[in-house]
Amino acid sequence: MPERSLPEIVEDRSTWRLMTTRAKLETVIICATFVLYTVFALKLLLFSRPPGSERSFNLVPFASISHYLFSSSSDVRRFAFSNIAGNVLLFIPLGSDLSVLTKWTVARTMLIVASASVAVEILQGVFALGASDIDDVILNCLGGLIGIPLFLLLRVIVRDRERVRTVVAVLSVVALPVLSYLLFVIRLRM
Repeated sequence: MPERSLPEIVEDRSTWRLMTTRAKLETVIICATFVLYTVFALKLLLFSRPPGSERSFNLVPFASISHYLFSSSSDVRRFAFSNIAGNVLLFIPLGSDLSVLTKWTVARTMLIVASASVAVEILQGVFALGASDIDDVILNCLGGLIGIPLFLLLRVIVRDRERVRTVVAVLSVVALPVLSYLLFVIRLRM
């Protein structure tokens, strides 16, 4: 092993410190965005309606989805698109962010996504905060399942977990104004 001069050793240490500080900063950014996303999701799913305003249950898989798809009413079709797309899109960040922030398997990540979705549906039913629907759980899980391969695809493209964190941190910074707008400016009406 060749001898290294003192400036080379100091340069390596300062680079290492910079990289770990950068990694910590990126992780804080991702976590902060994840917290804001969680607040937005809870606001949308649990706190956008007054308690006791609506209570309905559907435990038959694909019953609501098929009703939406085969309805002749344009109002139902409009609601169907926002409900189906919204349930899928809302849980994509959960699957991708959990994949970035943890080293869990796909199965464990999906278990957390499914558990979160079931918990939301139970809370909606118990407190009459909306429709408790197995189709929502299915669509939420589909969203989480889309988020995980997006992270894996990013890892294949970038080829380095540290750089993936950097890309996700940048995307999180871009998403912050959007989430802030959705959370604080738009009045959620359902």
